[in-house]
Amino acid sequence: MYDAVIIGAGLAGIATALRLKKRGANVLVLEKNSHVGGKMNQHDIEGYRFDTGPSLFTMPELVNELYELFGEDFSHFYRYHQHNESCRYFFRDGQQISFFTDRTLLKEELSSKLGVEAASIEKYLEHSAQKYDAIGKVFLETAIHKKTEIPWKSVLSNLPVFFNSGLMTSLHQLNSKTLKNDKLVQIFNRYATYNGSDPYKASGILSMIPHLEQNAGTFFPNGGIYSIVKGLYQLALKNGVEFSFNETITNCSFNKGLYKIDANKAYQAKQLVCAIDHLSFYKNILKDQQLFQKYNKQERSTSALVFYWGINKNIDALGLHNIFFSEDYAQEFKDIFQAGSIPSDPTIYIHISSKLNQKDAPPDCENWFVMINVPAGVCLEQAQQDKIKALVLKRLEAALDTPITAHIAVEKVWTPKRIETDTGALHGALYGASSNKKFSALTRHPNFSKKYKNLYFCGGTVHPGGGIPLVLKSAQIVDKLIADVN
Repeated sequence: MYDAVIIGAGLAGIATALRLKKRGANVLVLEKNSHVGGKMNQHDIEGYRFDTGPSLFTMPELVNELYELFGEDFSHFYRYHQHNESCRYFFRDGQQISFFTDRTLLKEELSSKLGVEAASIEKYLEHSAQKYDAIGKVFLETAIHKKTEIPWKSVLSNLPVFFNSGLMTSLHQLNSKTLKNDKLVQIFNRYATYNGSDPYKASGILSMIPHLEQNAGTFFPNGGIYSIVKGLYQLALKNGVEFSFNETITNCSFNKGLYKIDANKAYQAKQLVCAIDHLSFYKNILKDQQLFQKYNKQERSTSALVFYWGINKNIDALGLHNIFFSEDYAQEFKDIFQAGSIPSDPTIYIHISSKLNQKDAPPDCENWFVMINVPAGVCLEQAQQDKIKALVLKRLEAALDTPITAHIAVEKVWTPKRIETDTGALHGALYGASSNKKFSALTRHPNFSKKYKNLYFCGGTVHPGGGIPLVLKSAQIVDKLIADVN
Protein backbone atom coordinates (compact mmCIF):
# COMPACT_ATOMS: atom_id res chain seq x y z
CA MET A 1 0.00 0.00 0.00
CA TYR A 2 1.16 3.52 -0.81
CA ASP A 3 0.58 6.81 0.96
CA ALA A 4 -0.15 8.34 -2.44
CA VAL A 5 -0.62 7.08 -5.97
CA ILE A 6 -0.33 9.65 -8.75
CA ILE A 7 -1.90 8.94 -12.13
CA GLY A 8 0.18 10.52 -14.87
CA ALA A 9 3.93 11.10 -15.17
CA GLY A 10 3.73 14.50 -16.81
CA LEU A 11 5.30 17.61 -15.34
CA ALA A 12 2.52 18.07 -12.75
CA GLY A 13 2.58 14.44 -11.68
CA ILE A 14 6.34 14.35 -11.15
CA ALA A 15 6.38 17.73 -9.37
CA THR A 16 3.62 16.58 -7.01
CA ALA A 17 5.41 13.28 -6.39
CA LEU A 18 8.59 15.12 -5.44
CA ARG A 19 6.78 17.40 -3.02
CA LEU A 20 4.97 14.54 -1.34
CA LYS A 21 8.15 12.47 -1.17
CA LYS A 22 9.90 15.35 0.58
CA ARG A 23 7.20 15.16 3.25
CA GLY A 24 8.07 11.50 3.78
CA ALA A 25 5.26 9.92 1.76
CA ASN A 26 5.60 6.58 -0.01
CA VAL A 27 4.70 7.59 -3.58
CA LEU A 28 3.96 5.65 -6.75
CA VAL A 29 3.43 7.27 -10.16
CA LEU A 30 1.45 5.30 -12.75
CA GLU A 31 1.89 6.16 -16.43
CA LYS A 32 0.12 4.67 -19.44
CA ASN A 33 3.01 5.46 -21.79
CA SER A 34 6.52 4.05 -21.76
CA HIS A 35 8.04 7.43 -20.93
CA VAL A 36 7.56 10.47 -18.71
CA GLY A 37 6.42 13.89 -19.88
CA GLY A 38 2.80 13.76 -21.00
CA LYS A 39 2.41 16.59 -23.51
CA MET A 40 6.02 17.51 -22.73
CA ASN A 41 7.50 14.72 -24.82
CA GLN A 42 10.08 14.65 -27.61
CA HIS A 43 10.60 13.06 -31.02
CA ASP A 44 13.95 12.06 -32.50
CA ILE A 45 13.73 11.64 -36.27
CA GLU A 46 16.81 11.13 -38.44
CA GLY A 47 18.98 13.58 -36.54
CA TYR A 48 16.22 16.11 -35.78
CA ARG A 49 14.94 16.44 -32.21
CA PHE A 50 11.54 18.01 -31.59
CA ASP A 51 9.84 19.02 -28.35
CA THR A 52 6.24 17.90 -28.80
CA GLY A 53 4.23 20.26 -26.64
CA PRO A 54 5.08 23.33 -24.52
CA SER A 55 7.75 25.51 -26.06
CA LEU A 56 7.79 28.66 -23.91
CA PHE A 57 9.78 28.58 -20.68
CA THR A 58 9.19 31.25 -18.05
CA MET A 59 9.65 31.36 -14.26
CA PRO A 60 12.45 28.74 -14.07
CA GLU A 61 12.59 29.33 -10.34
CA LEU A 62 9.51 27.11 -9.99
CA VAL A 63 11.49 24.22 -11.45
CA ASN A 64 14.62 25.03 -9.48
CA GLU A 65 12.65 25.04 -6.23
CA LEU A 66 12.02 21.32 -6.61
CA TYR A 67 15.76 20.65 -6.66
CA GLU A 68 16.28 22.95 -3.69
CA LEU A 69 13.81 20.86 -1.68
CA PHE A 70 16.31 18.00 -1.83
CA GLY A 71 19.43 20.13 -1.51
CA GLU A 72 20.42 19.51 -5.12
CA ASP A 73 22.05 21.86 -7.60
CA PHE A 74 19.65 22.05 -10.55
CA SER A 75 22.55 22.56 -12.96
CA HIS A 76 23.55 18.93 -12.39
CA PHE A 77 20.23 17.91 -14.00
CA TYR A 78 19.40 20.65 -16.50
CA ARG A 79 20.68 24.05 -17.56
CA TYR A 80 19.05 27.12 -19.06
CA HIS A 81 19.77 30.69 -20.00
CA GLN A 82 17.75 33.86 -20.50
CA HIS A 83 16.80 34.82 -24.05
CA ASN A 84 16.43 38.49 -24.95
CA GLU A 85 13.73 38.01 -27.58
CA SER A 86 10.34 36.61 -26.66
CA CYS A 87 8.92 36.34 -30.19
CA ARG A 88 9.15 37.54 -33.80
CA TYR A 89 5.87 38.67 -35.33
CA PHE A 90 5.13 38.61 -39.05
CA PHE A 91 2.16 40.59 -40.35
CA ARG A 92 0.36 40.12 -43.64
CA ASP A 93 1.50 43.50 -44.95
CA GLY A 94 5.10 42.26 -44.75
CA GLN A 95 6.08 44.09 -41.57
CA GLN A 96 8.17 42.16 -39.05
CA ILE A 97 8.50 43.08 -35.37
CA SER A 98 10.83 41.56 -32.81
CA PHE A 99 9.53 41.64 -29.25
CA PHE A 100 12.60 42.00 -27.07
CA THR A 101 12.51 41.32 -23.35
CA ASP A 102 15.12 44.06 -22.99
CA ARG A 103 12.87 47.08 -22.48
CA THR A 104 15.18 49.56 -24.20
CA LEU A 105 15.43 47.40 -27.33
CA LEU A 106 11.68 46.84 -27.31
CA LYS A 107 10.92 50.55 -27.12
CA GLU A 108 13.30 51.25 -29.98
CA GLU A 109 11.73 48.50 -32.10
CA LEU A 110 8.16 49.65 -31.53
CA SER A 111 9.01 53.31 -31.94
CA SER A 112 10.87 52.84 -35.22
CA LYS A 113 8.47 50.34 -36.80
CA LEU A 114 5.07 51.29 -35.37
CA GLY A 115 5.61 54.87 -34.28
CA VAL A 116 4.44 53.89 -30.81
CA GLU A 117 5.45 56.06 -27.89
CA ALA A 118 7.59 54.19 -25.40
CA ALA A 119 5.42 55.38 -22.51
CA SER A 120 2.35 53.48 -23.72
CA ILE A 121 4.01 50.06 -23.78
CA GLU A 122 5.81 50.83 -20.51
CA LYS A 123 2.52 51.65 -18.84
CA TYR A 124 0.82 48.51 -20.18
CA LEU A 125 3.59 46.21 -18.91
CA GLU A 126 3.66 47.98 -15.53
CA HIS A 127 -0.07 47.39 -15.17
CA SER A 128 0.47 43.77 -16.21
CA ALA A 129 3.00 43.34 -13.41
CA GLN A 130 0.71 45.05 -10.88
CA LYS A 131 -2.17 42.74 -11.77
CA TYR A 132 0.00 39.67 -11.48
CA ASP A 133 1.49 40.70 -8.14
CA ALA A 134 -1.86 41.72 -6.65
CA ILE A 135 -4.26 39.22 -8.22
CA GLY A 136 -2.28 36.50 -9.94
CA LYS A 137 -0.34 35.44 -6.88
CA VAL A 138 -3.57 35.07 -4.90
CA PHE A 139 -5.61 33.24 -7.50
CA LEU A 140 -2.82 31.22 -9.09
CA GLU A 141 -1.16 30.01 -5.92
CA THR A 142 -4.13 29.00 -3.78
CA ALA A 143 -6.99 26.54 -3.92
CA ILE A 144 -9.56 29.25 -4.65
CA HIS A 145 -12.42 26.75 -4.61
CA LYS A 146 -11.92 26.21 -0.87
CA LYS A 147 -12.81 29.29 1.18
CA THR A 148 -10.45 28.41 4.01
CA GLU A 149 -7.49 28.45 1.61
CA ILE A 150 -8.08 31.94 0.24
CA PRO A 151 -5.85 34.65 1.81
CA TRP A 152 -8.75 37.01 2.46
CA LYS A 153 -6.58 39.77 3.92
CA SER A 154 -4.57 39.94 0.70
CA VAL A 155 -7.74 39.79 -1.40
CA LEU A 156 -9.33 42.69 0.46
CA SER A 157 -6.20 44.83 0.36
CA ASN A 158 -5.97 44.37 -3.42
CA LEU A 159 -9.63 45.00 -4.26
CA PRO A 160 -8.84 48.31 -6.03
CA VAL A 161 -6.49 46.50 -8.41
CA PHE A 162 -9.02 43.73 -8.89
CA PHE A 163 -11.83 46.10 -9.86
CA ASN A 164 -9.52 47.89 -12.31
CA SER A 165 -8.13 44.69 -13.80
CA GLY A 166 -10.42 44.54 -16.82
CA LEU A 167 -12.24 41.52 -15.42
CA MET A 168 -15.62 42.43 -16.90
CA THR A 169 -14.34 43.45 -20.31
CA SER A 170 -12.75 41.28 -22.97
CA LEU A 171 -9.01 41.17 -23.48
CA HIS A 172 -9.50 42.64 -26.96
CA GLN A 173 -11.56 45.54 -25.61
CA LEU A 174 -8.98 46.27 -22.93
CA ASN A 175 -6.11 46.13 -25.42
CA SER A 176 -7.92 48.29 -27.96
CA LYS A 177 -8.61 50.93 -25.34
CA THR A 178 -5.13 51.02 -23.85
CA LEU A 179 -2.76 50.28 -26.74
CA LYS A 180 -4.51 52.12 -29.59
CA ASN A 181 -2.42 50.46 -32.30
CA ASP A 182 -3.91 47.62 -34.33
CA LYS A 183 -0.71 45.59 -34.51
CA LEU A 184 0.08 45.98 -30.84
CA VAL A 185 -3.50 45.00 -30.02
CA GLN A 186 -3.15 41.85 -32.11
CA ILE A 187 0.14 40.97 -30.43
CA PHE A 188 -1.30 41.35 -26.92
CA ASN A 189 -4.56 39.64 -27.89
CA ARG A 190 -2.48 36.55 -28.59
CA TYR A 191 -1.91 35.96 -24.89
CA ALA A 192 -5.43 34.54 -24.60
CA THR A 193 -4.23 31.63 -26.71
CA TYR A 194 -1.77 30.73 -23.95
CA ASN A 195 -4.69 28.94 -22.28
CA GLY A 196 -6.50 28.04 -25.48
CA SER A 197 -9.06 30.85 -25.38
CA ASP A 198 -10.63 33.57 -27.53
CA PRO A 199 -9.31 37.12 -26.86
CA TYR A 200 -12.63 38.56 -28.05
CA LYS A 201 -14.44 36.70 -25.24
CA ALA A 202 -11.89 35.98 -22.52
CA SER A 203 -11.55 38.43 -19.65
CA GLY A 204 -9.17 41.36 -19.77
CA ILE A 205 -7.66 40.02 -16.56
CA LEU A 206 -5.54 37.83 -18.85
CA SER A 207 -3.53 40.97 -19.57
CA MET A 208 -1.40 39.90 -16.61
CA ILE A 209 0.10 37.09 -18.72
CA PRO A 210 2.57 39.30 -20.63
CA HIS A 211 4.23 40.07 -17.32
CA LEU A 212 5.70 36.57 -17.17
CA GLU A 213 7.20 36.81 -20.64
CA GLN A 214 8.19 40.48 -20.91
CA ASN A 215 8.93 41.46 -17.32
CA ALA A 216 9.94 38.24 -15.56
CA GLY A 217 11.84 37.01 -18.62
CA THR A 218 11.88 34.41 -21.38
CA PHE A 219 14.27 31.49 -20.94
CA PHE A 220 15.56 28.53 -22.91
CA PRO A 221 16.62 25.15 -21.49
CA ASN A 222 19.93 24.22 -23.11
CA GLY A 223 18.77 20.68 -23.84
CA GLY A 224 15.31 21.72 -25.03
CA ILE A 225 12.03 21.74 -23.14
CA TYR A 226 12.10 18.00 -22.57
CA SER A 227 15.23 18.39 -20.45
CA ILE A 228 13.03 20.03 -17.79
CA VAL A 229 10.88 16.97 -17.16
CA LYS A 230 13.76 14.57 -17.82
CA GLY A 231 15.81 16.20 -15.07
CA LEU A 232 12.92 16.13 -12.59
CA TYR A 233 12.33 12.45 -13.36
CA GLN A 234 15.99 11.73 -12.55
CA LEU A 235 15.64 13.71 -9.32
CA ALA A 236 12.53 11.72 -8.39
CA LEU A 237 14.25 8.37 -9.03
CA LYS A 238 17.27 9.45 -7.01
CA ASN A 239 15.03 10.23 -4.04
CA GLY A 240 12.93 7.08 -4.05
CA VAL A 241 9.79 7.97 -6.00
CA GLU A 242 8.50 4.81 -7.69
CA PHE A 243 7.30 4.78 -11.30
CA SER A 244 5.42 2.13 -13.23
CA PHE A 245 5.05 2.56 -17.00
CA ASN A 246 2.78 1.03 -19.64
CA GLU A 247 0.04 0.84 -17.01
CA THR A 248 -3.50 0.37 -18.30
CA ILE A 249 -5.83 1.51 -15.52
CA THR A 250 -9.22 -0.14 -15.90
CA ASN A 251 -10.95 0.93 -12.72
CA CYS A 252 -10.63 2.92 -9.53
CA SER A 253 -12.76 2.73 -6.38
CA PHE A 254 -12.80 4.24 -2.89
CA ASN A 255 -13.72 2.06 0.05
CA LYS A 256 -13.03 2.22 3.79
CA GLY A 257 -10.63 5.13 3.46
CA LEU A 258 -8.50 3.58 0.72
CA TYR A 259 -8.31 3.88 -3.05
CA LYS A 260 -8.03 0.68 -5.03
CA ILE A 261 -6.58 1.15 -8.50
CA ASP A 262 -6.90 -1.74 -10.92
CA ALA A 263 -4.15 -1.55 -13.52
CA ASN A 264 -1.55 -4.10 -14.62
CA LYS A 265 -1.95 -5.20 -11.04
CA ALA A 266 -3.96 -3.89 -8.10
CA TYR A 267 -2.63 -0.93 -6.10
CA GLN A 268 -3.89 0.65 -2.90
CA ALA A 269 -3.35 4.18 -1.64
CA LYS A 270 -4.50 6.48 1.13
CA GLN A 271 -4.49 9.41 -1.26
CA LEU A 272 -5.01 9.57 -5.00
CA VAL A 273 -3.78 12.36 -7.26
CA CYS A 274 -5.11 12.74 -10.78
CA ALA A 275 -2.38 14.37 -12.89
CA ILE A 276 -4.08 13.69 -16.22
CA ASP A 277 -7.06 15.28 -17.98
CA HIS A 278 -9.82 15.22 -15.36
CA LEU A 279 -12.46 14.36 -17.97
CA SER A 280 -10.56 11.28 -19.08
CA PHE A 281 -10.11 10.36 -15.43
CA TYR A 282 -13.83 10.60 -14.67
CA LYS A 283 -14.84 8.83 -17.86
CA ASN A 284 -12.30 6.02 -18.12
CA ILE A 285 -10.88 5.43 -14.63
CA LEU A 286 -13.20 6.57 -11.85
CA LYS A 287 -16.20 6.01 -14.13
CA ASP A 288 -18.26 8.75 -12.49
CA GLN A 289 -20.66 9.76 -15.26
CA GLN A 290 -22.28 12.49 -13.17
CA LEU A 291 -19.03 14.39 -12.72
CA PHE A 292 -17.98 13.64 -16.28
CA GLN A 293 -21.18 15.16 -17.64
CA LYS A 294 -20.90 18.16 -15.34
CA TYR A 295 -17.46 19.17 -16.58
CA ASN A 296 -17.93 17.96 -20.14
CA LYS A 297 -20.56 20.70 -20.58
CA GLN A 298 -17.85 23.34 -20.31
CA GLU A 299 -16.56 24.72 -23.59
CA ARG A 300 -13.27 23.08 -24.53
CA SER A 301 -10.08 25.01 -25.15
CA THR A 302 -8.41 24.92 -28.52
CA SER A 303 -6.58 21.87 -29.79
CA ALA A 304 -3.79 21.99 -32.36
CA LEU A 305 -2.55 20.65 -35.63
CA VAL A 306 1.23 20.38 -35.42
CA PHE A 307 3.70 19.68 -38.21
CA TYR A 308 7.17 18.64 -37.09
CA TRP A 309 9.40 19.48 -40.05
CA GLY A 310 13.09 18.85 -40.38
CA ILE A 311 14.23 21.65 -42.71
CA ASN A 312 17.54 21.02 -44.48
CA LYS A 313 18.50 24.69 -44.71
CA ASN A 314 18.79 27.71 -42.44
CA ILE A 315 16.20 30.49 -42.56
CA ASP A 316 17.85 33.52 -40.99
CA ALA A 317 14.63 35.54 -40.78
CA LEU A 318 13.26 33.19 -38.11
CA GLY A 319 14.05 33.12 -34.42
CA LEU A 320 13.30 30.79 -31.53
CA HIS A 321 9.59 31.75 -31.41
CA ASN A 322 7.75 33.08 -34.47
CA ILE A 323 4.17 34.10 -35.18
CA PHE A 324 2.65 34.62 -38.62
CA PHE A 325 -0.65 36.41 -37.99
CA SER A 326 -3.86 35.80 -39.89
CA GLU A 327 -5.41 38.69 -41.82
CA ASP A 328 -8.64 38.67 -39.79
CA TYR A 329 -7.85 37.63 -36.22
CA ALA A 330 -11.45 37.94 -35.02
CA GLN A 331 -12.71 35.67 -37.80
CA GLU A 332 -10.11 33.06 -36.89
CA PHE A 333 -11.61 32.68 -33.42
CA LYS A 334 -15.16 32.72 -34.77
CA ASP A 335 -14.19 29.80 -36.98
CA ILE A 336 -12.76 27.88 -34.03
CA PHE A 337 -15.26 28.56 -31.26
CA GLN A 338 -18.51 29.40 -33.06
CA ALA A 339 -18.34 27.39 -36.28
CA GLY A 340 -16.18 24.62 -34.80
CA SER A 341 -14.15 24.54 -38.00
CA ILE A 342 -10.54 24.82 -39.10
CA PRO A 343 -9.76 28.51 -39.69
CA SER A 344 -9.56 29.30 -43.39
CA ASP A 345 -6.74 31.74 -42.59
CA PRO A 346 -4.99 30.51 -39.44
CA THR A 347 -2.28 32.16 -37.40
CA ILE A 348 0.88 30.06 -37.68
CA TYR A 349 3.32 29.53 -34.80
CA ILE A 350 6.84 28.18 -35.41
CA HIS A 351 9.24 27.13 -32.67
CA ILE A 352 12.82 26.30 -33.69
CA SER A 353 14.91 25.11 -30.75
CA SER A 354 17.92 24.50 -33.02
CA LYS A 355 18.29 28.28 -33.24
CA LEU A 356 19.75 28.09 -29.72
CA ASN A 357 20.66 24.40 -29.47
CA GLN A 358 22.37 23.35 -32.69
CA LYS A 359 22.37 19.71 -31.57
CA ASP A 360 18.61 19.57 -32.24
CA ALA A 361 19.21 19.44 -36.00
CA PRO A 362 21.97 18.34 -38.40
CA PRO A 363 24.50 20.98 -39.50
CA ASP A 364 22.95 23.85 -41.49
CA CYS A 365 19.45 22.47 -40.79
CA GLU A 366 16.55 23.45 -38.50
CA ASN A 367 13.85 21.65 -36.54
CA TRP A 368 10.49 23.37 -37.08
CA PHE A 369 7.56 22.89 -34.72
CA VAL A 370 4.73 24.39 -36.80
CA MET A 371 1.34 24.76 -35.11
CA ILE A 372 -2.08 26.18 -35.86
CA ASN A 373 -4.99 26.36 -33.42
CA VAL A 374 -7.98 24.18 -34.28
CA PRO A 375 -11.22 23.25 -32.46
CA ALA A 376 -11.03 20.45 -29.93
CA GLY A 377 -12.54 17.24 -31.24
CA VAL A 378 -12.22 18.12 -34.92
CA CYS A 379 -11.54 15.09 -37.11
CA LEU A 380 -8.85 15.64 -39.74
CA GLU A 381 -8.78 13.22 -42.64
CA GLN A 382 -5.56 12.90 -44.62
CA ALA A 383 -6.90 14.98 -47.50
CA GLN A 384 -7.73 17.82 -45.11
CA GLN A 385 -4.30 17.61 -43.47
CA ASP A 386 -2.70 17.84 -46.90
CA LYS A 387 -4.83 20.86 -47.77
CA ILE A 388 -3.87 22.66 -44.56
CA LYS A 389 -0.21 21.79 -45.06
CA ALA A 390 -0.30 23.29 -48.55
CA LEU A 391 -1.97 26.43 -47.20
CA VAL A 392 0.59 26.82 -44.41
CA LEU A 393 3.51 26.34 -46.76
CA LYS A 394 2.09 28.83 -49.25
CA ARG A 395 1.71 31.42 -46.49
CA LEU A 396 5.21 30.84 -45.12
CA GLU A 397 6.91 30.87 -48.49
CA ALA A 398 5.22 34.16 -49.35
CA ALA A 399 6.04 35.77 -46.01
CA LEU A 400 9.68 34.61 -46.00
CA ASP A 401 10.16 34.96 -49.75
CA THR A 402 11.97 31.63 -49.87
CA PRO A 403 11.10 28.06 -50.91
CA ILE A 404 10.38 25.69 -48.04
CA THR A 405 8.45 22.72 -49.41
CA ALA A 406 11.44 21.22 -51.19
CA HIS A 407 13.52 21.53 -48.01
CA ILE A 408 11.30 19.40 -45.75
CA ALA A 409 13.59 16.43 -45.07
CA VAL A 410 11.47 14.73 -42.39
CA GLU A 411 7.90 15.15 -41.21
CA LYS A 412 5.64 14.03 -38.41
CA VAL A 413 2.09 15.27 -37.77
CA TRP A 414 0.15 15.61 -34.50
CA THR A 415 -3.63 15.89 -34.83
CA PRO A 416 -6.28 16.43 -32.13
CA LYS A 417 -7.11 12.72 -32.24
CA ARG A 418 -3.46 11.75 -31.81
CA ILE A 419 -3.12 14.27 -28.98
CA GLU A 420 -6.03 12.55 -27.23
CA THR A 421 -4.56 9.09 -27.81
CA ASP A 422 -1.03 10.02 -26.77
CA THR A 423 -1.78 12.22 -23.76
CA GLY A 424 -5.33 11.42 -22.65
CA ALA A 425 -6.46 15.01 -23.30
CA LEU A 426 -10.12 14.45 -24.15
CA HIS A 427 -10.96 15.67 -27.67
CA GLY A 428 -7.36 16.86 -27.90
CA ALA A 429 -8.18 20.00 -25.88
CA LEU A 430 -4.77 21.24 -24.79
CA TYR A 431 -5.94 23.14 -21.70
CA GLY A 432 -9.17 21.43 -20.69
CA ALA A 433 -11.91 24.05 -20.50
CA SER A 434 -11.54 27.39 -22.27
CA SER A 435 -11.41 30.69 -20.39
CA ASN A 436 -13.94 32.39 -22.65
CA LYS A 437 -16.20 33.45 -19.78
CA LYS A 438 -15.39 36.25 -17.37
CA PHE A 439 -15.45 34.00 -14.30
CA SER A 440 -13.90 30.92 -15.91
CA ALA A 441 -11.30 30.70 -13.15
CA LEU A 442 -14.04 30.02 -10.61
CA THR A 443 -15.71 27.31 -12.70
CA ARG A 444 -12.46 25.58 -13.63
CA HIS A 445 -12.06 22.18 -12.03
CA PRO A 446 -10.64 22.54 -8.49
CA ASN A 447 -7.52 20.86 -7.14
CA PHE A 448 -9.51 18.64 -4.82
CA SER A 449 -12.68 16.59 -4.98
CA LYS A 450 -15.78 17.73 -3.14
CA LYS A 451 -17.27 14.26 -3.51
CA TYR A 452 -14.40 11.86 -2.81
CA LYS A 453 -12.18 12.07 0.24
CA ASN A 454 -8.43 12.39 -0.34
CA LEU A 455 -8.75 12.77 -4.12
CA TYR A 456 -6.73 15.61 -5.65
CA PHE A 457 -6.11 17.09 -9.10
CA CYS A 458 -3.15 18.81 -10.72
CA GLY A 459 -2.03 19.57 -14.26
CA GLY A 460 -2.98 21.83 -17.12
CA THR A 461 -6.71 21.02 -17.27
CA VAL A 462 -7.50 22.04 -13.68
CA HIS A 463 -6.89 25.16 -11.57
CA PRO A 464 -4.91 27.33 -12.15
CA GLY A 465 -4.39 26.32 -15.81
CA GLY A 466 -1.94 25.21 -18.49
CA GLY A 467 1.63 26.11 -19.29
CA ILE A 468 4.77 25.22 -17.35
CA PRO A 469 4.44 27.80 -14.52
CA LEU A 470 0.76 27.14 -13.78
CA VAL A 471 1.17 23.37 -13.96
CA LEU A 472 3.94 23.61 -11.35
CA LYS A 473 1.75 25.86 -9.21
CA SER A 474 -1.00 23.23 -9.32
CA ALA A 475 1.48 20.78 -7.80
CA GLN A 476 2.26 23.29 -5.04
CA ILE A 477 -1.45 23.68 -4.30
CA VAL A 478 -2.07 19.92 -4.11
CA ASP A 479 0.94 19.47 -1.85
CA LYS A 480 -0.41 22.06 0.58
CA LEU A 481 -3.91 20.60 0.52
CA ILE A 482 -2.58 17.15 1.41
CA ALA A 483 -0.27 18.56 4.09
CA ASP A 484 -3.20 20.38 5.69
CA VAL A 485 -5.16 17.15 6.24
CA ASN A 486 -2.23 15.02 7.39
